Amino acid sequence: MFYAAAAGTAAAFVIVYLVMSVLIKGRKKTDNATLRMLESRADAMGEQELEIQALSDALNTAPVLDDEASCAQQIRKIVTQSHLRYATLIDDPVSLLRASRHVDTEHGALYTRFTVQYNLYAGTVVALGSDDQREKLFSTQKSGTLGCFAFTECGAGVMSGAGVETEARFDAQRDMFVIHSATQTARKTWISQGGYAEMACILANVIMPGKEGGEPENKGPHIFWTRIATREDVSSLARPVPEKGVTVDMLPTKTALPGLDNAYISFDHFHVPRSALLCRFSGVDDEGNYVTRFPNGAKRMLDVLLSRLLTGRICLSEFTAGYAQMLIRRQWKYACTRELWRGRKTEGPKMNTMPQIEAGMTDLVRAMHVVQTFLGQTREEVGRAIKGDVFPNELVEATCICKFVGTSLGVDTVSMLRKMMGSHALFAQSGLGAPSFVCNATCSAEGDNTIMELKILSDMIRGRTAKFPSGLTVRAMQHASSRRVLAIYISKFARAICMGKAAMRDGQLLRDIAWARAHLLIMDTFWSSKTGATGHGTGTGVREKGAFVASYERLFIKFPTPICF
Repeated sequence: MFYAAAAGTAAAFVIVYLVMSVLIKGRKKTDNATLRMLESRADAMGEQELEIQALSDALNTAPVLDDEASCAQQIRKIVTQSHLRYATLIDDPVSLLRASRHVDTEHGALYTRFTVQYNLYAGTVVALGSDDQREKLFSTQKSGTLGCFAFTECGAGVMSGAGVETEARFDAQRDMFVIHSATQTARKTWISQGGYAEMACILANVIMPGKEGGEPENKGPHIFWTRIATREDVSSLARPVPEKGVTVDMLPTKTALPGLDNAYISFDHFHVPRSALLCRFSGVDDEGNYVTRFPNGAKRMLDVLLSRLLTGRICLSEFTAGYAQMLIRRQWKYACTRELWRGRKTEGPKMNTMPQIEAGMTDLVRAMHVVQTFLGQTREEVGRAIKGDVFPNELVEATCICKFVGTSLGVDTVSMLRKMMGSHALFAQSGLGAPSFVCNATCSAEGDNTIMELKILSDMIRGRTAKFPSGLTVRAMQHASSRRVLAIYISKFARAICMGKAAMRDGQLLRDIAWARAHLLIMDTFWSSKTGATGHGTGTGVREKGAFVASYERLFIKFPTPICF
């Protein structure tokens, strides 16, 4: 009996060995297009993007500096070199968005300063300011004046503007606004570059005097552009002047991005001139009357302000996806040179020949590329929307998807790489240590990802976006992955309808619907793209695109949606 069992076990091992040998020898090697993506950037600059070559090079080649003063000086130098002029944000707004996809520096603190300085700070003045205010901004570029975006408050946290307590009361007699943080929760928080900024864009509710002695009128949140501090020299912290009503305190020490100063900023009856209110769309005239001239589709200033966050969502998502791609390429490069046990042979096999490494890296680079195709199309649409001052609800939804998918999957990719690379991930050269936490930072910046998910559902419920976008189901039927997600989306949505208001208390159900809708739109965009996966030319064939979508499904399409996403 014993010998029979042993013989059976041995036979089983032999059969398994033979089957595995055939599978390994006969498995299809990674296709050439995917290999090129693993070995070099797949998103080479197009003709329209060559003007930002110097800017991306400056960001990518800057040494990683961990002290705030030196990092602040780095961005100041980039600003004064005018690789990207502030005026370009008017003539060609999409150029700023295109720059982020080419930035894959490990210097997360410097990139954060870049997007704060150009997008949130200068971009807001350009988008919402009058011609005179724009010209004043342009004149500050030569001196390298730094700015910040005093938007998020302690009470609202990462909801970014959803709750605003800071007030700006108009004093008609002195023709000034008085900005005040009435409560502890009204102080601004997580203000990147807040310690070294001399200027700030401040979000506050405009309070106008009541007519004929009546109750004051709250006109809602607006943006003020004003000086909040002075700087003695290029290496010093900006010095706020408490006697004028501005207090800047630094946040506690962070575990990552030590080169970035994040601050609390509060205001104690801070007086600013009437001209500090960015007034392209709303302001106070010389007679002290509140006037508006909103663009098409906007009924209140909040609608205009929310459009300002669209560009930030694109910048953050494209940077995070590009950063994740850079880490994939770095691990692949190491795996191609890492020799495994050679035994009696003169040379052992390389790590990249291991089936799990090759398959894992292939899936990662393909899946992220599917996402990047969606990010790229949305970026171009946002650029056109900025020029036309028209922001359709479908585009707002797309930017929300860019934000929570692009950044979340960046975090997921880092986690997968750490497990895949084993002990190598512990070495600084892998790039999988503290610097990679920039992906976590982008998840919560400019609106937490959960808020983005809920925004998609809210727009569907309110009828702003179609529950089943036109033409989506037809294209989704081209591949089994799309059909599976479509079935999940329909079943989850039907369950929510049956549950009624109770569905709003089922967080898992809401997340599943948001992510299913996101996956559908991302795959739909990928199938519809004329060039397939851009860059190294993956072609437009159904089989080739299907391989990319299959990788995307294996790694990132998971239901119930993991709570950590």
